[in-house]
Amino acid sequence: MRLLMSYLLVTIAANCALSARILAVVPTPAKSHQYVIQGTLKALAARGHQIISYSPFALDKPVANYTEIRIECKMAEVGAGKMSLEMFKTFIDASPVGGAKIVWSFGETIMEHIFEDENIKKLIDSNEKFDLLVLESLFSQEATVAFGHRFKAPVVNVHTFGSFSPVKSVAGNPLSLAYIPDFSFPFSDQMTLYERFLNAYSVLSSLHYYYYKHLPIQESFVKSAFKDPSMPPLLDMLLNISLIVTNVNPYVHYSQPNTPNVIPIGGIHLSSERKPLPEAMKQFLDDAKEGVIYLSLGSLVPENTLPQEFFDNFINAFRRLPYKVLWKSERNMTQSDKILMSKWIPQQDVLAHQNVVLFITHGGMLSQHEAINAGVPVICIPFMGDQPMNAKFYEAREIGVEIKFNDLSEETIYTALTKILNTTKYKDNMARLSSIYRDQPTSPADRLVFWVEYVLRHGGAQHLRPASALLPWYQLYLIDILALLLTAASVCIIFMYFILRKLYRLVFANSEIGAISSMKKRN
Repeated sequence: MRLLMSYLLVTIAANCALSARILAVVPTPAKSHQYVIQGTLKALAARGHQIISYSPFALDKPVANYTEIRIECKMAEVGAGKMSLEMFKTFIDASPVGGAKIVWSFGETIMEHIFEDENIKKLIDSNEKFDLLVLESLFSQEATVAFGHRFKAPVVNVHTFGSFSPVKSVAGNPLSLAYIPDFSFPFSDQMTLYERFLNAYSVLSSLHYYYYKHLPIQESFVKSAFKDPSMPPLLDMLLNISLIVTNVNPYVHYSQPNTPNVIPIGGIHLSSERKPLPEAMKQFLDDAKEGVIYLSLGSLVPENTLPQEFFDNFINAFRRLPYKVLWKSERNMTQSDKILMSKWIPQQDVLAHQNVVLFITHGGMLSQHEAINAGVPVICIPFMGDQPMNAKFYEAREIGVEIKFNDLSEETIYTALTKILNTTKYKDNMARLSSIYRDQPTSPADRLVFWVEYVLRHGGAQHLRPASALLPWYQLYLIDILALLLTAASVCIIFMYFILRKLYRLVFANSEIGAISSMKKRN
């Protein structure tokens, strides 16, 4: 009995010792980003850590050890799918560099509003103590990293999608321009000469803008909001981030080198438990013996401003096939026994249903994780951000096909549907990729918890940061060495030129003297 009591006391003491107060300031006004961040915070709360989260979006239901404080963000309507059609088209038509600039511009607007929020002002002025901070600073919210200095606590940065050059640069990761496309390019890891040129140009242009235009604006927010003369330069605080966790699965996404301070946690938002579907939805899926096509274009697409023709193209294409359709839509349209529309659909549970044979998606990263996890092939209609790159990923792995938004018509939709549904390779390839996706030595949640607690145990993890993160670009890419070699070669060439010129003159001068002497003797 005494032994049991001792064991219980030791266990309780250990849990208390590990329990930390973790502050999250995550103002990103996009639900997809918040799902990843909330998944991260839930995993830490389940471990016994006390979470205090400042966010514009609430949890679906309360979670133990998880305190929410709402912050107002005027951009949150964009994240809730209420952007205007003009803004939507601006995203679609933007170049990769232009798209990155739009993201950074949005981030600057977000920071401008967030530091005016009363709850954030109270937080900055408070005397609270925190052991660790969870932020999304490296997604156009760099000013939030100043909370780490304000509360003298290490920072863990959550990056909610894939390859993004500023994240790589700050982490000290290789940019891998020859085979890893930047986040908004519709390229695979097998790029042509022209694609590699565009990728390199885009990344280098974006980094120049990031360091010389965007970060100074973010630093101005830090100075005005915190008013702390001891605050280090913003770039120094970014380089001092202890850990960066990324929403990628290294076993299925493009293989690339990662430094020890970058930890992949792709799928952190996935639930291991299947929840019961609403009865009407379950009956609809169960009765679909031919199969079900599931259509969801995410939370950012402004359905209410899209023309009716957009929806008619889908409906007319669906009518030509025997499959049922489950459609996530905010619009009230005439439905049939073959089409069921709903404003809310539990996507993970629907994709896990055995009768779902195809997923039509906008190509968001969360939907990609969910489709691969469930083994359902896709038709991707990318709109913005990393979605074009994700669409290319589907085609490169032969697990789906892409339809460009500007090419949407009844015929292009029907052609894509029949291509996926009548060709077994897409289903077979997705099944294989799904098996690889789920075959991991540890779950994303366990991996996250270990590394966050690693940071807590050591009071930070700057020892994981490679020296490459601190090197100037001309040293990192050996431009100074190349310049030295070129200078030395130039000096040698110039020296040889003058030597040869001198020899030439001496030789020909002697020849001329000899010729003159010979002429004098003959005369």
